[in-house]
Amino acid sequence: MDLKQYLEIQSREIERHKWIESEKAGRDLGMDAAIDWILKYAAAFSDQLNPENKA
Repeated sequence: MDLKQYLEIQSREIERHKWIESEKAGRDLGMDAAIDWILKYAAAFSDQLNPENKA
């Protein structure tokens, strides 16, 4: 997988998380939800898509 594909998939996951969390909150959480995804899920996402990068 090249970097462009990786970033497209990651962006879709962040947008999905933003939508779900905004729906729960009843308002658009915007960047706060994106940061939440990064803090909670970015490392696992990276490990899942790039298992050879695990230390």
